[in-house]
Amino acid sequence: MSLFGVDHVQVVVRDLEMAKRTWARLGFTATPRGHHLNRGSGNYCVMLREGYIELIGIADPRLPTSNLDAHLSHGPGPIGLAFGASSAAAAFTHLERAGLSPAAPNRLERVVEQAGGDTRLAFDLVNLPEGTVPGFRSFVCCHLSEKDVRAPAWLEHPNTAIATSGFVVAAADPAPVLDAFRRIFGAEKVRGRVVETGRERIEVVSPAELEIVYPGASARPGRPLPCLVGISVRVEDLRRCKAILESTGVDPKPGPGGSLLVPADEATAAVLALHS
Repeated sequence: MSLFGVDHVQVVVRDLEMAKRTWARLGFTATPRGHHLNRGSGNYCVMLREGYIELIGIADPRLPTSNLDAHLSHGPGPIGLAFGASSAAAAFTHLERAGLSPAAPNRLERVVEQAGGDTRLAFDLVNLPEGTVPGFRSFVCCHLSEKDVRAPAWLEHPNTAIATSGFVVAAADPAPVLDAFRRIFGAEKVRGRVVETGRERIEVVSPAELEIVYPGASARPGRPLPCLVGISVRVEDLRRCKAILESTGVDPKPGPGGSLLVPADEATAAVLALHS
């Protein structure tokens, strides 16, 4: 298997600066602002020791935005999962053999704007056709600048976050979503309506079941079904995390297994589950 789970999740936002402030209020440190070369998209990233959250928006509407405007027509929120791989060529071969018609690997560069001089980061992407996983973007991301991507200062978060650990997808009919994940990760990784990627757990639930997964967190899907709804993040110190949230006026709800839930309207339309 050439894929090792979810490299990062994309959350589309209308206002990048406001999104950065929103996630700072939740105790996350964002990277300096970045923009993609020859594209109209910009981002802030919440880098973790494993995985990360990309806050992505339109920085220059005169340039191609990879359909972000269409996603924003439904409002902000999580719109994509980038799968991790050490080799774009191997990932391409794997996905082609699975009959998923991937595009050939292509290079993407992101410029991170810093006072001491901009940093250029490179990635190889393997894009999948729109709708491969019904409801959201899916592609493979291979980092070519891993050391620079995870600068130590970017990994220090007041809320002690260390890793993305799971994602929740809402679907009226889970079958097509689960079938796509079987082809991407292998049938043995899908157990019932749960995908165990090797690093994270992806759960596919009905809209009615969201109240069970996220009790009291007003987790109504904000986008057409199927769609990504929630992100789980592991923290080192849950008590400290709760104190940080409360110090900025966030009122986390108690979730399953002692987790803390941040409603979607507090986290750029993504329900956030924090756990130890």
